[in-house]
Amino acid sequence: MVDASPDAHTAEVVREFAWALRVSFPRGAGHMTASRNEGLLRATGDVIAFIDDDVNVHVGWLSGLLQAFADPMVDAVAGRTCNQTPGEESAGVEAIGRVLPNGDLTGNFAADPGSLVAVDHGIGANMSFRREVLAHLGGFRDDFRGIGGVREDTDVFLRLRALGRRAVFAPDAAVDHIGAPHVRGRRFDYRYNFFLRYNHALLLARNFGLGSREFQNWAVGEIRGETKSSQPNVLRRAARAGVRIGGVIAGAVASLPKARWQPVDPVRRDRVGETIRRQLSDSRARPHE
Repeated sequence: MVDASPDAHTAEVVREFAWALRVSFPRGAGHMTASRNEGLLRATGDVIAFIDDDVNVHVGWLSGLLQAFADPMVDAVAGRTCNQTPGEESAGVEAIGRVLPNGDLTGNFAADPGSLVAVDHGIGANMSFRREVLAHLGGFRDDFRGIGGVREDTDVFLRLRALGRRAVFAPDAAVDHIGAPHVRGRRFDYRYNFFLRYNHALLLARNFGLGSREFQNWAVGEIRGETKSSQPNVLRRAARAGVRIGGVIAGAVASLPKARWQPVDPVRRDRVGETIRRQLSDSRARPHE
């Protein structure tokens, strides 16, 4: 496990499990993607699974993953992530993990379709990949800003899809997501909403291109939607619009040096990507048969 906590409490717990490897990584606090990449440098299995520190796995989680990966055509698995909300098992069951033509995403990762279903993307709190796929990609892109774990998970799924790889949703690989506090701010506050749109713009620009209908329809739709807000309080309406439209514009500007009119190469080829690729591809890093 990669531990970004500032105290020794986690280390004390991990010492009770002789098989567990704890990696101290203080600069990972609030930077989940960097923590994921740090973990990849020490991963040894042929399947690499990620769960967040605010989830509890269900009995059968591991067997659910293994059953999904028993199909050699499956390269990534998004597990069911429950929020303890009444009716969530049936909400959105026909639209799990989709990218829509207007650039929006569907989640619905708490739904239970009863069997494996193909998905476009998954949720970072409960996602797994074949080792060789993450090696090919060069790990996660780690320049999504402001809020850890928002759109970096979607990004890696869209990148593997660009390679022609297949992802599925496995309802038997289930966890309960508690929703821990953020390192800075709160979920859905102004800061969160700004960086959500910033990161979403970067996600679409890279994976579909600045000239794509997904990027352009989403950006126009976000701006139009905020200008038609029904919030009765004028000041709150103006603040909300400023934050959200500002996030769209800032994300679009940040995308210019990182994206093209068409999708960019899904493979990370910088120094960090090459280091991760080399480590994950090294036969010595694999467990002994």
